[in-house]
Amino acid sequence: MTRGCYPEKAIKEAQETAEKRGLVRHYAHTSGRLCDFSIVGPAGLAEIRIKPMRHIRCTPKWLEREAAEDLAALNMYPSSPQISRELWISSPAYFQRYFRVCDIGLIELAPGGQMLPAGSPVTGQRRSRAGAAAPVPGAPAVPATTGSPELPVPRSPAPVSPVNVFPALAPPAEGTPSKRSVHT
Repeated sequence: MTRGCYPEKAIKEAQETAEKRGLVRHYAHTSGRLCDFSIVGPAGLAEIRIKPMRHIRCTPKWLEREAAEDLAALNMYPSSPQISRELWISSPAYFQRYFRVCDIGLIELAPGGQMLPAGSPVTGQRRSRAGAAAPVPGAPAVPATTGSPELPVPRSPAPVSPVNVFPALAPPAEGTPSKRSVHT
C-alpha cells in the first residue's frame, strides 16, 4: 500500500538526470504500473522507479526492507545485462540516490548510471566527530581493489544428472549380464 501522493515533482527532477542518459519514455500513472519511466540508450534499457523517502542516507540493506514493494515491482522485469532495473530514492528536498536492483541485492550508482567506485563518499569511509575514520554502515569492511567493480554474475544452477525415463531401453551397466545377451 502506498502512502502519500504521486511524486510528480520528484519525477520532474529525475527527468533531467534521465535525459542525459538517453531517450526517456514515461508510463501512465495507473494503479498497476511497475515503473515510472524507462531510459533507452546505447548501454541498453533502464527501467526506473522513483521512491520518495524522508531519509535518503541509508544502507542498501535498510532500503531493501523499506522499499520491498517497489523492489518487488522492479523484479517483475527480467534480469539481464541489457536491462537495468533501478530504484531512485528522493528526499523531501529532492536530493536523489540511485540503486541498481540485482539478483543478490542493491548496488549504488552514480547519476550517469555507472557504479560508484570504492572509497566514494557514500560507500567509503566517513569521519567521526573525533576525527578518526569510521566505517559507513552497510559499506564493505575491506576496501575493494582499484578499477571499476563488475556486476555480480548470477550463479548458474547445479548440473542435473540425466534420469532414464525408460529403464527397459537403457543399456546394461558394465559387468552385469544383459537379458538380450546369449550365453554359451
